[in-house]
Amino acid sequence: MNARNEDGERIPGAAMDRVSLLWRLRRRARRGALCMALFCMTMALLYTFCAENSIPVTDAIFGVKARTRAQPRTHTIVKVLRGTGGSKPMYTDPQKLPGIIPGDPQKPIPILSSSNYSMESSTKDHNLSSKQRKHGLFYWLLAQPLRRALETFFGGRRRGDVGATSGDAVVFGPNGALGEVWNEEMSSSMLGKRLRKVVQNYQAMNKYGVRYPGPESAARHSKLSGPELLCQIKEMVQIATLTPDMKPFSGLPLASQLPPRQITADIGPFKTCAVVSSAGSLKNSGLGKEIDAHDAVMRFNAAPTTGFEKDVGSKTTVRLINSQVMASEDHHFLSSSLYSAGILVSWDPGPYSSDLQEWFNKTDYPIFKQYQRYRRLHPQQPFYILHPRMEWQLWQRIQDNMMETIQKNPPSSGLLGTVLMMSLCEVVHVYEFLPSRRKTELCHYYQRFSDAACTLGAYHPLLYEKNLVKRMNKGSNRDIYTHGRVMLPGFTTFNCTNSSTSSTLSKTI
Repeated sequence: MNARNEDGERIPGAAMDRVSLLWRLRRRARRGALCMALFCMTMALLYTFCAENSIPVTDAIFGVKARTRAQPRTHTIVKVLRGTGGSKPMYTDPQKLPGIIPGDPQKPIPILSSSNYSMESSTKDHNLSSKQRKHGLFYWLLAQPLRRALETFFGGRRRGDVGATSGDAVVFGPNGALGEVWNEEMSSSMLGKRLRKVVQNYQAMNKYGVRYPGPESAARHSKLSGPELLCQIKEMVQIATLTPDMKPFSGLPLASQLPPRQITADIGPFKTCAVVSSAGSLKNSGLGKEIDAHDAVMRFNAAPTTGFEKDVGSKTTVRLINSQVMASEDHHFLSSSLYSAGILVSWDPGPYSSDLQEWFNKTDYPIFKQYQRYRRLHPQQPFYILHPRMEWQLWQRIQDNMMETIQKNPPSSGLLGTVLMMSLCEVVHVYEFLPSRRKTELCHYYQRFSDAACTLGAYHPLLYEKNLVKRMNKGSNRDIYTHGRVMLPGFTTFNCTNSSTSSTLSKTI
């Protein structure tokens, strides 16, 4: 039987069926939209409750991979140059890679393999039960498109976590209910194939003429405790900056621009100090107020504070910069206001022999040229240059306490700055040098560039530096896990005269 319209005319049955079908489709569309909205709200609530407050809960519901899948696809750095002998991979200006400095600008060693690659997986588990433990039960109940959406949504918060699940390194050791903290027994054998190869390449290089017998001598000694390590660094690392009376500078125009006294005589002492790394894990940390509460704050290279005050604070007392930053046009060292606040300290890798004449004639980057230019623009700002002897004395302390050969390159700015502040402060809090629960592959909190080498080291012996800092830490593992905070005592606060290592260590310096 046909229906009638408003004018009383009959509506054919086929037309009625089309109207009815359209009405049903609209009703289903409305229901689908409502269900999707409710689903998204539920996911957002679960994310807020779980991801922000409890990593283990998030992993149990959504799986570890849901936090770690999303990777930034930026910075295409590999360029193939066609030439004789076929094509070979070469980096476009590797000196500009954030956090990674090659040992030889003319012969860069590949560190990153592609634009969207930051951690390699060395093992694959094809067992279903193990996969369910890795991804979570909820993950496997969803269709593939929804899985990908969840992975992207939940992975954005802690993009590319550097954890034991990544397969590139067993970086973090268990610590009971606290979760995971840095494993102070870390060695190159625990790295993935890619990073292990990079470290081996740098270990084989010897650009700075390092003459060291190797770790065999250290292997004969017992493992030093934290207090013994502190005393070793205090007694065997001389904190020194260049002064006008040092040759060859004493006979050069540069002498009139160098500070007349050592930095330790001009600055401090401070009661509490913060050493703020540039680590990506500082992002969303909310540590700004805590950092600014210190009497002095050290920052590194081109790390900004504007726009990141909530996480890293705004106070800058000392800024340690390497010669690469000073020379790079991208960093605008001579014109940027970033460097004009506070006290500047610069450094450039000198020869292992610490021969100042040799270093002056062949620096890695034109540190002295840039120093003189900057001093003419800012004659009143305190500006010091570290003596290269300090760098290599600190490197030797690292090597002495490792059972394997480390990279024959100077320590990182992070460790140099930490030891410098230990000579100026009573207590030093170092933030995110040892990664917290926010551990991530993101190199710097102010950039979108990710690679595990920024945490584990490539050019610098970062991996071994972190082992030593973990051993010397006077704070708790909870502070490392929750805040990425290490507490180290200033050199003036402890006495090493009764140290059992004092007499024996002095013979090896």
